[in-house]
Amino acid sequence: MMEEETSVEKENGYEDLFLQFSSIFERWVKRVLLVLVSLLILSQLLLQVPFLRYYMVKVEQLEGVPYSRTAS
Repeated sequence: MMEEETSVEKENGYEDLFLQFSSIFERWVKRVLLVLVSLLILSQLLLQVPFLRYYMVKVEQLEGVPYSRTAS
């Protein structure tokens, strides 16, 4: 009878620790996701400015430049 009570107490203690850890972990995951989504939106907004897009995107710099094949 006594062993069952200590086993239940251990399980409850483990559950409490897990809930505490998962709460902290969820908070950090939400923060990281918020930062990443914010950076994504910011980068997409910056790409709307032609002057900035020219320096941010390599292909944009090559746009309109004819390809010249060297003779071998």
